Amino acid sequence: MSEEVETSAKVRKGPGLTARFVLAFCGLFLVFGSGVVFTVWESDQRAAEARARLLLDDRALTLAEQMDEALAASDGASAQTAANGLGRRHGMVAVRLVARDGSLLADGEDPDARRIMDRLATGGERFVMEKGLAATTVSSASGRVFVTATSRSLRQGFHGSAALIASVFFGFGALAALIAWFMARSIAQPLRKLTAMADMLRDKNAAQPLDLKTGDELETLARAFNAMAEKVQANMRRLQRMAYSDTATGLPNHERFTRDVTDFLSNRHDEVGALFVVRLDRLDRIFDAIGQDAGDELLTRIVGRLSSAVRAIDRMVRTEHCTARPSQLARLRGGDFGVLTPRFRGQEDAARFAQLLASALNQPFDWREHKLVLGAAIGAALLPQDGADADTAIRHAMLALTAARSDNGRMKFFTKALDREANAQLAFEREMRAALERNEFKAFFQPKVDLLSGRVIGAEALARWVKPDRTMVSPGRFIPAAEENGLIGSISEVILRDACWKAASWAREGFPLSVAINISPLQFADERFTDKILRSMAEAGLSPDRVELEITESVALENPERALRLLEPLREVGVKVSLDDFGCGHSSLASLTRLPFDIIKIDQQFVRALAKDRHAPAIIEMILAMAASLDYTVVAEGIETEQEADFLRRRGCQIGQGFLWGAAMPATEFLQFNAARSGAISGGQRGVA
Repeated sequence: MSEEVETSAKVRKGPGLTARFVLAFCGLFLVFGSGVVFTVWESDQRAAEARARLLLDDRALTLAEQMDEALAASDGASAQTAANGLGRRHGMVAVRLVARDGSLLADGEDPDARRIMDRLATGGERFVMEKGLAATTVSSASGRVFVTATSRSLRQGFHGSAALIASVFFGFGALAALIAWFMARSIAQPLRKLTAMADMLRDKNAAQPLDLKTGDELETLARAFNAMAEKVQANMRRLQRMAYSDTATGLPNHERFTRDVTDFLSNRHDEVGALFVVRLDRLDRIFDAIGQDAGDELLTRIVGRLSSAVRAIDRMVRTEHCTARPSQLARLRGGDFGVLTPRFRGQEDAARFAQLLASALNQPFDWREHKLVLGAAIGAALLPQDGADADTAIRHAMLALTAARSDNGRMKFFTKALDREANAQLAFEREMRAALERNEFKAFFQPKVDLLSGRVIGAEALARWVKPDRTMVSPGRFIPAAEENGLIGSISEVILRDACWKAASWAREGFPLSVAINISPLQFADERFTDKILRSMAEAGLSPDRVELEITESVALENPERALRLLEPLREVGVKVSLDDFGCGHSSLASLTRLPFDIIKIDQQFVRALAKDRHAPAIIEMILAMAASLDYTVVAEGIETEQEADFLRRRGCQIGQGFLWGAAMPATEFLQFNAARSGAISGGQRGVA
């Protein structure tokens, strides 16, 4: 429990507002009442004492005179009777005769009057009134009798008046406390309702409107609470829509789709369901081409088409259940949509559902006088066998989708083999990252040869993965994986730096050869691309005119203006730019003339097709003629036979590259290869001379 909740609980455990109000009232009443009672008591005490003092003085003086007369007449019985009679009257205490030494001579009940008189005559004793509250002491006129008298009448009178005052006062106090309790309750009950409403809003984000008709500030406060609660609930509904709905389409989003899958898995009752992930491959490219406003309109059309297709196929395949439990459509992200179908008779029905959906989405449709084909691929997972929880089921469907796109298929179901392959790819990615940290990626060099002279004029730097045990990982394995997981950029930068250092060392050893370096799409997408190239050459001490950057036409022509901005500063310092894999992409000749290229590389598929495809020679001749007219140097790669090299040489191709001269090799072997070939060519020329 949090500190706030604990504090709230402690407050609720204490006395309520009504009890606190009544207790406070009673406390104030008691303090005030005690002061009043004490004041009345003190006033009565003083008045009673004054009256008792006067009365006692008079009565004691009377007693003293009577005793004095009895003493003069030696009449002890009269003295005794006078003392006793005075004690019985007016609330006086019975008179007692006490000797000077403190011994009791006689009291009102002693019959031996003679003995009293004897003592009075000889001892000069005095009468003392010892009990009571008010007291006085007098002597007779002759001075022979000394009397002390006290009275209880004052105490009895005060007790009576104090009890009456207290009874009346506390009676009114009890009545006032009851009235205070009702008043406090009339205030506390609306406040308790307001507190309960606030607790409901806090705990459940919802509360019933509060109806208070008190006609005072509490009613105003209740109306304010109702308005606040209505606004809070409206905001919560809006937040829930934002949290669980796709803002662009209004469809459930990934989070809501995950909850729906979880609900199905928790309450499926032995039913077999299916989860489909549909990817519209061309959606992003179409949006980039038509702009934001048109893209929103198109997306609405696409969602409508997808929803209609799902409903129609639902009625065709799931005739018995399509109405009561229809398939649920959601937008997961970008061009990915999810379909949850809660009940199938078996995998055959699920496969039919997916195939019909893929066929429907691959049909062209009209939009603004254009015919568009979305190109959908579908990955499917059966529930619950392909996922006991929603995250696992969605991940497995995504794996199936990836497999469907890799195989150029339209639909694929998840299998355990796909899961094993995905885990193997993750392990391979971890291994690649570790290899980068251990600097296991090296630049190997494939010779580039002048087709006329046969001399090695340079090399293309290619990435190779050399493990510590000297075994090598095939580039056909790690390069596609690196492109998929984003490591290709880091590997390309390693190869760039390694190639620059190696080429600089060749120049220092007397072999000023050029080096061609492949630029990955991730490298070229970096706005610091130009600075990184310049810094790598400067750190290695390599002359820029010895560097050639190979960029594929698909990357260069994606944004010609940006390519010009990044490449022109490099060309100004002497770096050459090569258009790699020419003829394999979607080249725009108009864009080609604007871009700063120096070299065109004929893709190896055209070279290898020379002996198989009758159109290949014509295509190569066309490329060579165009390059000559635009003053481009042409490099043909993939040359494996002398016949291919001779064909290209006779057609005007300047540079060749391929297994005819050698595969990619480490820097030291390449340098040895170059020295050996240079020596052989020089020797042959001398022999001819």
